[in-house]
Amino acid sequence: MFRQENIDLQPVRGDWRPLAAPQHVRPMECVSAHPPKRRVLVHGDVHAGTVFAPLMDGDGWRFRYYPDAGLRNLSQIARELRACDIAYQIGGRVTAGKFLLAAKLMRKRKIVMHWTGSDVLDEQLKGLPSAADPWILENVEHWAVSDWLVREVATLGVTCRMVPLPSPSVPDRPSTLPSRFSVLVYMPAVTRGVLYGLDRILEVARELPHIPFELVGLLEGTIENPPPNLRVHGRVLDLREFFERATVFWRPVRHDGLSWMVLEALGHGRHVLWSYAFPGCTLVRSAADARDEIARLYALDQQKLLQLNSDGVAAIAEGGYLPRQLRGKIRARLEEILSAQ
Repeated sequence: MFRQENIDLQPVRGDWRPLAAPQHVRPMECVSAHPPKRRVLVHGDVHAGTVFAPLMDGDGWRFRYYPDAGLRNLSQIARELRACDIAYQIGGRVTAGKFLLAAKLMRKRKIVMHWTGSDVLDEQLKGLPSAADPWILENVEHWAVSDWLVREVATLGVTCRMVPLPSPSVPDRPSTLPSRFSVLVYMPAVTRGVLYGLDRILEVARELPHIPFELVGLLEGTIENPPPNLRVHGRVLDLREFFERATVFWRPVRHDGLSWMVLEALGHGRHVLWSYAFPGCTLVRSAADARDEIARLYALDQQKLLQLNSDGVAAIAEGGYLPRQLRGKIRARLEEILSAQ
């Protein structure tokens, strides 16, 4: 998704950007007059890391995210890794990459690895658990974002704790339903169309030509002969506008972790169709099921009977998926790790 060769990156709180050639990578200092109590070095998935670190930062915690990018940046990672209280990798693996190898050589004892979804598929392809590194199994605390992912990671010989990864874009309150009914879907690359259910999206959009569909996130490839009612967008930094003008969010994936877009759509009060059973969502596992459910919701909307997905809003607030709720839970668990001998 991101080209990272031969560039140096600053540690990230909000976004990431290249540095000018003469500069050196420097950590962003805490503005507090007192040094932070806890230093957490975040590494791994670029998209998640760049939003997770700023959400978790503050209140005596110093979270900084560094991606793999350039020799200077790797040197800075090594210095930060030596000084940090916790090394935190977003993205699971049971073989040692550069980051985990460095942590092992430095004898770091407080390491968290957060499994998110496709990383499990990648590791399963390696023929594990026979290839697993015993050091990673014994010395790293493993988290997974959903209960089903906990079970999948267990097939790799790894015991996980279920810890959702917070999305800072989940709203505190829902937005009103739009006046025009439409369906929002997501897919990042045509080459990954099978995983993200592109075939299902195209089939249902063609069978419901009177309903607008909006697809966001396409970065690679071109959808050949899309139906006229399917509007395709590239990468969108802020999806709030798309959630506000959608009635339904449909995620027809064949494998998933805990989708941030699902959480955000539920928070907005949208009707969510997903391949996984989850509070506030409608479980749909085929194009036919999705078509029938979308048609049902459309008919209610035409009769002015469709309301906000109140069950979905409650699932976010009462289930503890608001950003501030998950931030508190993760900090509390990290504090337990730091307090352990």
